[in-house]
Amino acid sequence: MQLCNTLSLRGRLALIAACVVPSLAHAQDSTATPDSVARMIDRLQREVIELRAEAARQNTRIMELDERAATPTPASALDSNSTRRTLASARGIYGKPFVKRFGSGTSLGGYVDVEYSNAIDAHTSVFDQRRLIPFIFSEITDRLHFGTEIEFEHAAKIEVDEGEAEGAGEIKVEFATLDYAIHERFNVRGGLLLSPLGRFNLVHDSPVNDLTDRPLVDRDILPSTLSEPGVGVFGTIYPSARSLLSYELYLVNGFTSDIVTAEGVRVRKGVGLSETDNNFGKSVVGRLALSPFLGLEVGASLHRGRYASADGDFSGQERLTITALDATWQRGALEVLGEYGRVKAGLPPSAVLAGLDGEQEGYYVQANYHFGHGLVPPIASSVFTAVVRWDEVDFARATTGDVARRFTTGLNWRPVEDAALKADFQWNWRTAPGSSTRGDVDRRVRVSMASYF
Repeated sequence: MQLCNTLSLRGRLALIAACVVPSLAHAQDSTATPDSVARMIDRLQREVIELRAEAARQNTRIMELDERAATPTPASALDSNSTRRTLASARGIYGKPFVKRFGSGTSLGGYVDVEYSNAIDAHTSVFDQRRLIPFIFSEITDRLHFGTEIEFEHAAKIEVDEGEAEGAGEIKVEFATLDYAIHERFNVRGGLLLSPLGRFNLVHDSPVNDLTDRPLVDRDILPSTLSEPGVGVFGTIYPSARSLLSYELYLVNGFTSDIVTAEGVRVRKGVGLSETDNNFGKSVVGRLALSPFLGLEVGASLHRGRYASADGDFSGQERLTITALDATWQRGALEVLGEYGRVKAGLPPSAVLAGLDGEQEGYYVQANYHFGHGLVPPIASSVFTAVVRWDEVDFARATTGDVARRFTTGLNWRPVEDAALKADFQWNWRTAPGSSTRGDVDRRVRVSMASYF
């Protein structure tokens, strides 16, 4: 039995089969009693049944894990489309739908989106080539992998004239990492990291999301797309046959003192630089996510460290702490998701005397309903999604006002799982600092097309 326990299921079944025939033959040619032969056969039958049951359980587990790791592909079941798309994107570069491969280990892909915006009350409208994002993945060896995304925003028109750059576009490396795979539970990553600060920062691709604009909390409190240079570890653990626990933990440069502005704390303005660190302290960022079963995931994130250097009114000890909670749930055609973020910054004396608040928070709640699968006859895999979302960000928790709110309703159509045509209508309100009166509504129409390639 000890030997059987060390073998694979197939090997154990083969070993039992190999043992049964000789044993029976020996029993027939010896003085063994019929009772002892019957007991031996009964014992072997029970063991075969137990091994088959174990094999069935492992096969079910493998199928579910394959479902979790599947890349976004058109599916016949309506309720699996969004789940596959979202779970695959949460796996980062490993879940991207690459369409072109070169040699034995390098793959190319990307996504693009084009937008139209109409500010109804301001009587303005504009078309924008918002993003073009090529990405590259390479298996240098079986264990050493490289992945990167390069972002071109607003067509990235740059003209050099007497040493000056013009144009509203931007070109930047969104992330570039080297991963060394040790075990599924523990792997090492280094480079320009996509920080796991909230879930949306990890799944921000335009073709994945069902509305054109990103949530307010992920623009101002949890600034997507947040990339930071650093090093750390990540992995996946399976506590049970149906559950999945993933983690990421990195040491990074952190934010800078630019987060403190005349308006108050603005985290996005203090995103750290890649080539320098303005203080000698490093920040820690990490996320822990639990999926107890397919269709539900809850996550918690933390970013903490010094953001200031000892100059001007700063002591150099000021710390910035950002926490986030996120959750997604799907059952059938209905999908509900949301995220909460909170900022707490230690401020220098001059900022405190000026009445600035070092604490902020925000959240969004969104519901998606998928319907009309195959409603467009020529495209059997197409699906419609109706979306509603509420956003709110409070830039000064301890004082009155300085609150931004948004309500969005939208409808999109996916001819295939990796592409979406979206139409959204927004109502935006802003409460001024020190005021309890909500400002005038700002209405906007947003139409966009986005696709992986």
